[in-house]
Amino acid sequence: MIHLLIKGRTYSMKYAAKRTLCALLALVLLCGLTACGGAKAVDPETCTYDEMVEYLTAKGYISKDSSPVDMLTTEGYLTDNTDGEIPFAPFADKAQDYDGLWLMWWDAAAPSEAYTNCFQNLAMNGGTVVYMGGAAVLETAAHNGSFAIAFGDGYAQKDAVMADFQGLSGK
Repeated sequence: MIHLLIKGRTYSMKYAAKRTLCALLALVLLCGLTACGGAKAVDPETCTYDEMVEYLTAKGYISKDSSPVDMLTTEGYLTDNTDGEIPFAPFADKAQDYDGLWLMWWDAAAPSEAYTNCFQNLAMNGGTVVYMGGAAVLETAAHNGSFAIAFGDGYAQKDAVMADFQGLSGK
């Protein structure tokens, strides 16, 4: 049997190999957990809509098999104050419903009419998206950077999403 002298102690080759293998496995496990342990943080001031969706999906707030609904062309998202004249409207640059998690985005880099008319006053309006001077409105739950979120009835992870979303840098 071959013996090794490590730091003043004698070890068999078999023991040294096991110790090395265990150390390597621990390192691989640690690296694997770090890589899979969460979503890469995003900055809501600068990230794209797709990056935010990827982040929310990695966190488990949006299911991977979710089929988003375009909130800008679908009735029922805005509260219409015109007796039915505005069932839907282009109030954001992109807005989609992911099974009850409503994600809205305005492009601050290339301000659109939706940005100028709806987003710039979002904070002043207490988090409410106001379209055409109040002809239609949408209450948001939170806004951060270029994004706002709201929730449909029955969305189960509201509190977790709110805490996470508001904790992102860029506010």
